Amino acid sequence: MMSDPGGIKPTCREVHRLVSEAMDRKLTMVERVRMRLHLVVCEACNRFNRQMDLIRSAMRRLSDGEDRRDGQ
Repeated sequence: MMSDPGGIKPTCREVHRLVSEAMDRKLTMVERVRMRLHLVVCEACNRFNRQMDLIRSAMRRLSDGEDRRDGQ
């Protein structure tokens, strides 16, 4: 639930949801802007975003490694 319905300021919960959803789909411009504005001021959400980036990167590397082994 947003703390500012229709406004620009999302809650940490909403930002966590958006960060996670960004792994599966392209966020709308409004979603990206709202999320980025929040990340500028919230260190906890910024840390969560960096952790998710690390997980995303590790999963890509793991997937790439499996693809190479399957092709041999």
